[in-house]
Amino acid sequence: MLTGEADESPRTVVRDPRMPRFQQGAQSQQLLTVLLGDYWFGRNEAIPSAALVDLLGTFEVSPAGARAAIQRLAQRGFLVGQREGRQTRYGVQAKSREALDEHVRSLFMSHRPVAWDGTWTIVAFSLPEEAATARRSLREGLRTQRFGNLYDALWVRPGDHPAAVQSLVRELAEEGVPGFDPARVSIFAGARLPGGVSPVMLEQAFGIAELTMAYEEFCGRWQPLLEDLDRLRGRPREALITRTRVMADWRRLVRADPRLPSELLDGHDPGQRAFACCAAIYDQLGPAGETAFRRALSGHDEQLPDLATHHTFTGSSALIQGD
Repeated sequence: MLTGEADESPRTVVRDPRMPRFQQGAQSQQLLTVLLGDYWFGRNEAIPSAALVDLLGTFEVSPAGARAAIQRLAQRGFLVGQREGRQTRYGVQAKSREALDEHVRSLFMSHRPVAWDGTWTIVAFSLPEEAATARRSLREGLRTQRFGNLYDALWVRPGDHPAAVQSLVRELAEEGVPGFDPARVSIFAGARLPGGVSPVMLEQAFGIAELTMAYEEFCGRWQPLLEDLDRLRGRPREALITRTRVMADWRRLVRADPRLPSELLDGHDPGQRAFACCAAIYDQLGPAGETAFRRALSGHDEQLPDLATHHTFTGSSALIQGD
């Protein structure tokens, strides 16, 4: 694994006491992925490790913690390291156009109305208890694909999604997950549930109450800052911190949201208010956040700052090339 050294100069960090402090470890890794997604989207140019350390230092991540986060992301394959003399640079691992487009839709278009014909995709499996790793991997994969766990080995999702499940099954089989047997997984597409779906079933499968509470907590944490946006737009460093933190919180929420059709929620989407709050903060602080991001790069490479850009919820459609 390639490693890099970075000189750390003294800095003054402005931190809003209402905001939780980012910790070392996994959260530092998440923080860096958000920063690169927000200002380095779709780029393959490598950034000096010292510049990445400076970026994380904005959030009070120590130099040692920053370097550990960078190395961990490289081990996971998110970053690719390369040596240039005594300097190490890291670029974001290239993704397919389809993956980038799906990423944009997931984060910025998740609360657009979803058309639904009333059918479901149902997944049932029968894996032995001793195949604990296989059961866990399959469950995690289904949850990532927004299936709800109705019963122990019965998962459901509104709409037509057999291809996504088939892809997951192939992936687990190719990875050789211990105890996994594709023949023990059954997929039913175009299914209808006689009598409809009761609120109890929805709650059991998708945890609507917990999700609603999470959205309410998001609004309670971030809506007060809407009145402070004029000040933050004039403070690039604070804008970068605020914008990155709100997006980190938003990522966690939308990944947990099954995005059910409005018909199943009686027309009430618990995430709409949070969506509007996040979009307002993210969009309005974009230019100032980009300024701070460029400043972090400017001391390490004169050519890189001009490549940094920001995007917005409002203009997110322009990022999608597959439509």
